[in-house]
Amino acid sequence: MLEVPENQTLENRKKVKDSQTPDSRYKTLFEQVNAAAFLTKLDGSILDANHKSYELYGYPWGEFTKTTIDKIFTSSNDWEQLIEEISSKGGLNFESVNVKKDGTQFPVDISTSLFTMEGKPVMLAIIWDITERKKAEEELKASQEKYSGLFESTTDGMLVLDARGEILDVNNRALNFFNLNEEEMIGKNFLAMDLLTPKALSIVVSQFQELLSSKKATTHETDMRDKEGNLINIELSAFFLIKKTNEIENFVLVIRDISDRKQTEIKLAKEHEFLQSLMNGIPDSIYFKDIENRFIMVNKAKAANSKVKPEDMVGKTDFDFLSPEQARKAFEDDEEILKTGKFILNKIEKITHVDGSERWVSVSKIPRFDAEGNIIGTIGISRDITKWKKIEEEFENLQK
Repeated sequence: MLEVPENQTLENRKKVKDSQTPDSRYKTLFEQVNAAAFLTKLDGSILDANHKSYELYGYPWGEFTKTTIDKIFTSSNDWEQLIEEISSKGGLNFESVNVKKDGTQFPVDISTSLFTMEGKPVMLAIIWDITERKKAEEELKASQEKYSGLFESTTDGMLVLDARGEILDVNNRALNFFNLNEEEMIGKNFLAMDLLTPKALSIVVSQFQELLSSKKATTHETDMRDKEGNLINIELSAFFLIKKTNEIENFVLVIRDISDRKQTEIKLAKEHEFLQSLMNGIPDSIYFKDIENRFIMVNKAKAANSKVKPEDMVGKTDFDFLSPEQARKAFEDDEEILKTGKFILNKIEKITHVDGSERWVSVSKIPRFDAEGNIIGTIGISRDITKWKKIEEEFENLQK
C-alpha cells in the first residue's frame, strides 16, 4: 500500500480547514442543530433562520425572515419584557408559548444568547417544541393527583416501600394508625422499625417473596404495634407497582385495622358458646329450621330423641325422623308460621318416630327473623311430657 507522507497529510488537512470560512462553518452548524434556530436584532427583526424554524412555525421559505420576533409570541409585551431581561443577563433559558403562522399556539423551550456580529449586538435563539413533553407532564400530573386522591381517601393505611423496605410514601391513615408523623416514617426502613411483631415481619417478608416469584398478592391477619407499643389487630395485604416497561417499581403494603371486627368476632364466639351451653344443658328439644323447613341447628336432647348426633340432623327435615303422618303435620305447622308469623304455644302432640317408638310432647314454635324483619325460618322447643301423660291416664283409669 502506498503511504502518504505525514507532512503531506497535515498539509491537506490545513487546506481543507482553510477552505471552510467562518461563515460556512457557522451556516453548517446553524442548519444541523436539531431545533428551530434564528438570529435577530434587538429590535426583534429576524436576520436569519434555519429550516427547522420554517417547519416549526409553518412559514413558506424566505417569509420567516420578513417577519419580526414579536409575531411568534402570544403578546408583544412578552417580547419587550424578555428582551430587557436577556439584554441585562446576556442570555436566558425559559419556557413560553409561541404562535405558528396559522395562529396555533404551542409550548416551547427557548435558549437565548447575545453576541456581537459586525460590531452590532444580535441574539441567537434556539427553540424546541415541547408539546409532547407538556402532554406527558399533564398526564403524569393527572395520574399523580388521582393516585394521591386514592392514596389519601382510602380508609386503610398504605405504605410505599422500595425493594429494601425503605418507606417512600405513607398516607395519613397509616400515620394515624401508628401514631407517627411523616418525618418519623419517610426514609426509614419499615422492616427494621419496632412496629412489626415477629409474626408480622415474617408475613411481610413472605408476601414480598411471593410477589417476586409468582406475582401473587396475599392477605393475612396479624398484629402490629403503634408508637407506644400497643398491639393492634390488622389485616395485611401487599402488591407492587409496575412500570410501563413491566418492571417492578415499588411495593405497597395495605394495613386494615380489624380490631373492631376482632372484638365482634370474639363477642359472637362467646355468644355462640353461651347459646350452645344453654341449648345442650336444657333437657327440652331445641331446634332451628330454615325457610325450607330444614334443620340448621339442634341441641343434644333433640338429636338424642331421634337417636342420632346433632350434626346428623343438619340439612334434613322431619320426614327423615318422624312417621310420614307426623312429619306432614309438623310441616303444615311450620308452613303456617312462615306464611302468617303466628306462634304455636304449648301444643300437645303424640310423636311417632320412624322406628315406631312413641312419646308425648308439648310443642312451642315461633318464626325466625332476619335483620330486616323478614321471616327466614322457625324455632321450636319440645318438652317431653310422656311421664306426665301416663300419670294422667292412670289417674283417669282410677276414676272410672
